[in-house]
Amino acid sequence: MGQRAILSWRRPRWIWLVLVAAASVSASLAHAASSAEAAGRYSILREGDKDTGCMLTLETRARSRAGLKAQLAPACRDNGVVIFDPIGWSVDRGRLVLTARKGHKAHFDKDADGVWRRDAKEGKALGLRPI
Repeated sequence: MGQRAILSWRRPRWIWLVLVAAASVSASLAHAASSAEAAGRYSILREGDKDTGCMLTLETRARSRAGLKAQLAPACRDNGVVIFDPIGWSVDRGRLVLTARKGHKAHFDKDADGVWRRDAKEGKALGLRPI
């Protein structure tokens, strides 16, 4: 009888811990960007938010060999962006991942202004501002 009373006392506590853990996971996922939120047209920015004159489209319907389709506007004259030539994209744990034609990747985090900023560890500053 005493053991049954102990088990019934622990059960609600254990369930409470599971509920708290589930709530924290769902809260962090709610703040993470989804593919639907990331899709659209973007101006590509360099350091100091200088507009390169390039436009990038992230599509949700079309797929490429590198995930969802990314397409750089043909009028882009920024040599670094043209060489990178993004063809695919995805969202991984709230981070935007652009995949180049040659297969390498660039990772972006969304800031408070809604601009996707390239991870500083990956090279020169690069941003994507929604149009």
